[in-house]
Amino acid sequence: MSQPIQFWSHKIGPNPWKNVIVFEELGVPYATEYLDFGNNTGGVEHPSFLKKNAAGRVPLIHDPATGMILTESNVINHYLLDHYDKDNILSPATEQDKYLVDKYLGFQSSTQAPFYAQSLQMRNKKNFDGVAHFQHLVKRTLRTIDDELRGKQFLVGGKCTLADLAFIPWDLMLDRVLQGDTEAGTASDRKQLFPNWYNWHVKMIQREAVQKMMKLKEGVNAN
Repeated sequence: MSQPIQFWSHKIGPNPWKNVIVFEELGVPYATEYLDFGNNTGGVEHPSFLKKNAAGRVPLIHDPATGMILTESNVINHYLLDHYDKDNILSPATEQDKYLVDKYLGFQSSTQAPFYAQSLQMRNKKNFDGVAHFQHLVKRTLRTIDDELRGKQFLVGGKCTLADLAFIPWDLMLDRVLQGDTEAGTASDRKQLFPNWYNWHVKMIQREAVQKMMKLKEGVNAN
């Protein structure tokens, strides 16, 4: 690869950090431009960025090697595997496993991310009934993954795949998402309630690529 992939991201929003993990897992060079929310210069809704993505959202990539411009974090990660996972580091081994990975990615994008985000939004609006409602749904989400991991180290195929890594950036926010919850508000609570999920989560965040992502995110948010 002669030029790095151009990558438009956000310093806090979890979704682009899913892509950072995969860039690091595969050793794909990338150059990041961080945008803000809103329509000011440097914002995702500024006309200059809307020309690239009419939805006004990040992540977004442009791959100079192929000319591909692509958005949506899970789709971007599929693209990265299709083009750059030559050693099958993360790629599923069978067609069946490929569809199982897609199943979990659908669950992550349709259930995990919205429920976690709504819990935070309700807190920002001081709607504490809403907080309690979405925290209940967050715990159901954790229970689902905990049940799926019974007797397994990874979600699909006995190896780390996109199915595992996609959940990590949002799960790293659980102390905020479940703040004040009397059942699962702390890591020790979650270890007791969801032991399969907890052991898997700890193993995932110990991966070198995830550690790099976490340190990078901490660094860009330090100023």
